[in-house]
Amino acid sequence: MQLTAFSDYALRILMYLAITGDRLVPTREIAEQQGLSFDHIAKVAQFLARQGYIEASRGRSGGVRLALSPADISIGEVLRRSEAGSAVVECLRNGKVSCKLAGFCGLTPILADATEAFFATLDGRSLADALPSFIPHRAALGLDHLGKVAAH
Repeated sequence: MQLTAFSDYALRILMYLAITGDRLVPTREIAEQQGLSFDHIAKVAQFLARQGYIEASRGRSGGVRLALSPADISIGEVLRRSEAGSAVVECLRNGKVSCKLAGFCGLTPILADATEAFFATLDGRSLADALPSFIPHRAALGLDHLGKVAAH
């Protein structure tokens, strides 16, 4: 299964915010640090804020930060929400299907089961599981100066 760039960026934002702790982080900083488009990062950050994963404040000293503890953010839940409407094959999406085998193909339920197994595996894993130690992450991102990161 291939995740959309939107989901990839969502996970990157959440991981970055977990690494940086409670400070407000400008979305532009995240975009620059990840080498990604500011517009894309801003759009994904808005989504994450609407979903309740991050808090966002506007203005000159604004930014984003985690609204939940990394241990309380299920990777599976984030991906289910960010991948809503996406599917590994056309027949698993809502709407018109062009495949002539749709409706009687035995591959559809197999792929649906595999997709559900993928998400079920991730449902039991949290953002904290993806970041067992902040030290190498902070070093790789040039954030050694942050010191100890406070948990939410």
